[in-house]
Order: sequence, then C-alpha cells, then structure tokens
Amino acid sequence: MKSLVSVIMPCYNDGLYIQEAIDSVLAQTYETVELVIIDDCSTDQQTKDILKSIDNPHITVLYNSKNLGPSAARNKGIDHASGLYILPVDSDDKIDKTYIQKAVKILESDNAIGAVYCQAELFGERSGRWELPDYSFDKMLLDNIVFVTSLFRKSDWEACGGFSDEFDTGMEDYDFWLSILGMDKTICQIPEVLFFYRIKKKSRTTEFVSNMNSAQEIYRKLFRRHKNFYEKHWDEYCVVLRDALVERILIYESLKKSVDVYNKLCRIPGVKWFVKKFMLRK
Repeated sequence: MKSLVSVIMPCYNDGLYIQEAIDSVLAQTYETVELVIIDDCSTDQQTKDILKSIDNPHITVLYNSKNLGPSAARNKGIDHASGLYILPVDSDDKIDKTYIQKAVKILESDNAIGAVYCQAELFGERSGRWELPDYSFDKMLLDNIVFVTSLFRKSDWEACGGFSDEFDTGMEDYDFWLSILGMDKTICQIPEVLFFYRIKKKSRTTEFVSNMNSAQEIYRKLFRRHKNFYEKHWDEYCVVLRDALVERILIYESLKKSVDVYNKLCRIPGVKWFVKKFMLRK
C-alpha cells in the first residue's frame, strides 16, 4: 500500500477560492491522500458555509476558536494528520494533479532528501511564471527560494519542532527549510510547473516586502535562530553575501546612470514629453 500523504490547508476567509484549492487536491493521481483543513476562525459567511457543507471521508475540517495565523494552523493540522508525508497547500492556491505522485517518488528515493518542491506559475492579479531561481544550497543561505507547498516527512517536522509562530508577518517557511537543511538534508526541485500561486492585491507577502525595517528584523531573527547552521557554513555564507553585495552595487550604479540620462534628456526643449511616454512605459 502506498504511504499516506496529508495535505494541510489553513483557511481564513478564503471562501472565494477554497473550492478550487480543494478540487485540485481531490484530483490527485496519487491514490492515498487525506486533506486536513484548518479554519483559522474565519469571519466570512461564505467561507463558513463552504466548510460546514463538506462531506467527504477523505477531508477533515478542524476549527480554531481564535485566529492563530498560518504557522499555528499548519502545526495543528500536521499534528492531527495521519500521513507519513506532509504537503501544505494554502486555501487560495492550487496544485497540479500529478504533483503529489511525482514528489513522493523523489522523497522515497533518498532519505537524505528533506523536501521536494517544483516550479510554479502565478495567477490572479498577475499571471505568468514565478521566476524563482533554480534550487541551490548557496542561494538558500542568502534567501528563501522554496515555497511552503513542498512535500516533507512528518517525522522531520517533529524533529524540527514544527513551524515557528514567531514569524507572524511571513518567512516561517524559510525558517523551517533552514531547520531541514540544518539536519544535513537536502531539498530537491522538480523541473516542472506543478504549483499555482495566487496573487492578491493585499497579502502577507505584499506587506512584508513593503516594510524594510520589518524585513530586516525578520532576517536578523532567522540568523539568530540558525546561528549554529550559519557558523557551520560560514565560508560559503560570506562568499554568497559578498556576491550579493557586489551585484546590488552594480545594479544601483546602473540605475543611477539611467536616471542621470533621463534627467538630461528631460532638460532638452520638446523632448520631455517623448521621454516620459516611451522611456517610462511598462
């Protein structure tokens, strides 16, 4: 018998989208899948009605008495889950019908692999490929390039202590992946688009990237929480940091030159309108 996979789906007021997410899980070609939905104290009536109407032996709905956030909701779902393997899927996203089957095959091929993910496509407010770089350990030392909808073992989640609830504005997935890497495990990327990430006008991600002070504090917290891991890979980390710094310096200088050219052109009589229309168009 194939190993059971538990899909963990936190939900907070996602009544507009959750049925698409559920349908994508139920359509999986992998036969033994359970879906655990955690209602994180939704206030939207449409969401409440959809969750109450669910009547499927493969779906369990858990209810939080207060809003705890994605990390705590995922932890509650995983703790309840019966599966050997765990796949978090947010209630506004979707997965390809073959994702679990392909990811399980890779995870079972090598105990040194701690997580399996794939390439992704955006939909919603924006569409097209999610241009994340190909997986590499060096890139993970610098920043997160692995989304939370990745397959991992429940036993590794237990060994890591679950998803930390210290990251209420985001990056709890990066914290978790650093813990997995800290166990001397690797991460594998399937070179196919098997995950579909919904872009909304407002989300935790958009708020995170718009607040530099908050982002800096989160990265400091990540470093402090995984200090031993970074010390172990200190030489690699320093090289990656230096490369990133040089890249940003060169980008800044290039942008500064472009601005200087733009300003000079705008001083020429009759040219300002042309420059604004054609140089600044998207």
